[in-house]
Amino acid sequence: MRNLIIVLSLILSQTANAAWFSATGHAAILNGDKMAAKHQATEEAIKQALLFAGASVRSVQQMTNGLLMNDHLEIRSSGEVSTLELIDEVYSDGYVTVSIRADIFSQKSQCSAADYTKRLATTYFPIRYGAQAADGQVHHLGAAAALKLQETFSQISTGLTLSEVEPYTLNWHNTDQQIQATKLAQKTDVQYVLAITIDDISVERDHASAFTFWKGDQAVRNFAYTLTLLNGASGEELLSKQYRISEAWEFDMTRKLDVNSDEFWRSRYGRAVLESMQESAIDLEKFAICEPTMGRILAVNNNQLQINLGKNQKVKAGDTLTLFSVKQIRDTFGQEYKQFVLHPTSLVVTQVFAETATVTSRDRSLLANIQPNDYVARQ
Repeated sequence: MRNLIIVLSLILSQTANAAWFSATGHAAILNGDKMAAKHQATEEAIKQALLFAGASVRSVQQMTNGLLMNDHLEIRSSGEVSTLELIDEVYSDGYVTVSIRADIFSQKSQCSAADYTKRLATTYFPIRYGAQAADGQVHHLGAAAALKLQETFSQISTGLTLSEVEPYTLNWHNTDQQIQATKLAQKTDVQYVLAITIDDISVERDHASAFTFWKGDQAVRNFAYTLTLLNGASGEELLSKQYRISEAWEFDMTRKLDVNSDEFWRSRYGRAVLESMQESAIDLEKFAICEPTMGRILAVNNNQLQINLGKNQKVKAGDTLTLFSVKQIRDTFGQEYKQFVLHPTSLVVTQVFAETATVTSRDRSLLANIQPNDYVARQ
């Protein structure tokens, strides 16, 4: 069990927008590994302080990595974080408590598209080589990892939300990604689709010899996956990246593990997988932060349009949106393409609800030839 306390106090400074933030992270010491517990508690405290203060995800990544690689846990930088330092660490009753303090500047929006939250969907991650799951009986790791990624987005991302994890797998590596992506996006009502395939979870075991029997068997497990971000409207591939980690595997070959248990995710391997997924979530946020936020038209009535973006996506009355449609065209060789057709009239938001909003033409002109499932964008 891990608790977190965040205390905000004002700082007397020449910079009016800066404030001191103190955060305390707690982590259990597992198998006597104090350094790993300290790492976990410190990272949690830093991330929560930064995110609570409104610092960018990029700063979260830079500061946590910088601090955790520095023995003195003190760093100064220009930009959003002026000072970040370790105050105290206490070991008691199998737990470590780490306190940090940060002088943080709140983030300013980089672009108007960053004002809105973009929605993503994915499925359980397929394990490309199922036989590799036999060691530890981790056949459900793809499902557990997908849900952990969803939890990661909710903890560290301000511009993206993994709103849907469909409870089945799709074989992204050997089927038509575009078709699958557009179908999944339409079903889950999202802008982006994440196609993730687990490529390698093999275990490398170094069996003890007659001369090193006291060490026991040493095992390392891999976790490699390919992440592809797809446009839900067109199925177009926007970003593709591979991630790989190798970490000590602390479990016996014949043991059947519960991949949803705290024991698994607190192990060295489980923590390494979580850190890799945090890295991928940060990469996605950095890529998508200033990309246009897209919504879908749900209904057309009396020159007003209902769209599938609302307060939960940070839409506000008075916002300006662009209207467009997506059409399919075929070239002389029979190859099909998606074409984006922009409407000449800008839209303005007039009413906002939790998950929907009402928009109309900014210049009060007639909105002709608009159909449900056309799109709007915040650019």
